[in-house]
Amino acid sequence: MGRTYVVCCVLVALLQGIAGSFVATASTGPYVEGQFRGRIAYSCDGNYNDPDDWVASPVTLAILAEMGLKERLVHFDYNSILSASNPEWEKIHAESVLGTAERYGFDKRVFFDCQKELDAAIASITKAVNDSTAEDPLYFIIAGPVDVPFLGIQKSDPDKRQFVYCISHSRWNDGFASRFKFTRTKRDVIEQDVHWVQIRDQNRLLSFGRYGQPASIEEFEPYFWMRDSSPPQVRWLWERMLVSTRPDPSDAGMTWFLVTGDEECTPEKLRRLLDEHQRPVSTIARQQVRIEAENFRYLDGCALEDRNDKNASHALNTRLAGGTTGSIRTRFHEPFARDSASYDVEVRCLDTNNAR
Repeated sequence: MGRTYVVCCVLVALLQGIAGSFVATASTGPYVEGQFRGRIAYSCDGNYNDPDDWVASPVTLAILAEMGLKERLVHFDYNSILSASNPEWEKIHAESVLGTAERYGFDKRVFFDCQKELDAAIASITKAVNDSTAEDPLYFIIAGPVDVPFLGIQKSDPDKRQFVYCISHSRWNDGFASRFKFTRTKRDVIEQDVHWVQIRDQNRLLSFGRYGQPASIEEFEPYFWMRDSSPPQVRWLWERMLVSTRPDPSDAGMTWFLVTGDEECTPEKLRRLLDEHQRPVSTIARQQVRIEAENFRYLDGCALEDRNDKNASHALNTRLAGGTTGSIRTRFHEPFARDSASYDVEVRCLDTNNAR
């Protein structure tokens, strides 16, 4: 039997009485006998704060198209920051999303601009959740704030939420930002009884240049293959990257993970799929699954803490909530994990002296 490694990052003071536990259950997706099983939803911003979605959204759609999963996309909302917006940014992002949808042949009826069609977007999310079953789960990629996804999930049938997997990779998408106040955080979504899947930050390998500053031409070099590509759809991706001012399709790394099981997406891997049409072999089971303490379903006697500390994963921590004991509990139900396996569990904690 193969051995899978689960890294359970419980960033709490275990010596003060906090206990961490998880229950292993069968996890069969998203591929069953080599075929993708389930539906896909996607939510992104792009209308304020950072124009990275102007290229990440097109790259996501290109990935789905090249993997033969266009029909699996049942919901795509964009411009999802509700508390602030820039009308010009809204327009540019809409051009990126709808222009790519047209070029790759997507059904535009599943696309919703949250600045113009918020009620329809929420209703679409609710329907996607309500249509979910064990045999047809929903994989919901969170590439923007959780406010809109939360509103849609909140209106859904509670019995259907167990078949929903929300995927995220960054503090921003989780509802935590240094210079922006969100209405909701991922805890609001997790407590709706969906499965929360946190993967590695995709900026590490996909983003070049500095946030808030236009990139130099040299920083675009890892994506020159888009510029030099023969298919016009790929050159369109290059155009949208230039419009975004930075080579940063990092949110599309979550889509790459969903369709491959690989958390290490790179420009070269994207080139082979999008330019050379070489579909990667999907992972059967990840060798390592990281479960963050703040993503556990139940925090009993504990509270989430935004430490603003880079030594803590995503700068978040789970701490005791005023008492002397507490526990955190969750079910282990992750994509790309074996139905049955032996697990080596590594628990990492931060004690009161900040020792690792």
